[in-house]
Amino acid sequence: MSADNMANWRTGIAEVVSTETEEEVLIRGRKLSELIGSLSFAEMMFLLLTGREPTKPQARVLDALLVASIEHGIAPPSMIARCYASYGTSIQAAMAGGIMAFGDTMGGAGEQLAKMLSEAAAGLDVDPSDDALRQLAADIVGRGGRIPGYGIPLHGADPRSPKMLSVAREEGCFGTHCRLAELIEQEIERTTGKSIPLNLDGVGAVVILDLGFPWQLTRMFLITPRSVSFAAHYYEEQQQGTKWRHLAADDITYES
Repeated sequence: MSADNMANWRTGIAEVVSTETEEEVLIRGRKLSELIGSLSFAEMMFLLLTGREPTKPQARVLDALLVASIEHGIAPPSMIARCYASYGTSIQAAMAGGIMAFGDTMGGAGEQLAKMLSEAAAGLDVDPSDDALRQLAADIVGRGGRIPGYGIPLHGADPRSPKMLSVAREEGCFGTHCRLAELIEQEIERTTGKSIPLNLDGVGAVVILDLGFPWQLTRMFLITPRSVSFAAHYYEEQQQGTKWRHLAADDITYES
């Protein structure tokens, strides 16, 4: 049967059950009523995305990443949410507007790095040696150009990255991609003489790869927690009573 039109859908994610004897929602074959109060939000995310519950170490690493990614001040995405609040727009529009501000330049670099490293590491042994990873890091840096996921304008070094790698190590989830990211950072400094540390986008990318997620999901692990941030900024702006955030005419250069 064709599944490419609006009459035919297939999913292994969820099933809504409503019969004379049962009212339930099944998530990956598990009863949602039994998962409520049993799984944390991070564990539920893992189950929903992969079809299996995470180990406790995996759950702690994922939870740590969600915490690390939740807030980064008044930046363009949160500014959009705050502007929406000042215009009288709904909270869901403000959250969606902030999310839609993420792109390849900001917020999307993790996906680019995850794709790059996933493809680069695909030909390695299951448990590659450090020498093999050092050579791969040298090859990646040797291609030239900026490597996504490294460097951040607001910090000399992103304070979130080393902590995330530390948590991954503590929980035994520090794998090939995390180590490769460290070696790339070292290789950048060795070849350029400049310290350009791994940023949040980058550490998020390698952590989710080592947790077993596909690179295509990378941005979601930033968008999901940051949506809470947009709600917080929206609400704060409302409480401040601002109306119609705008640029002053004197701040605009008009060209003819």
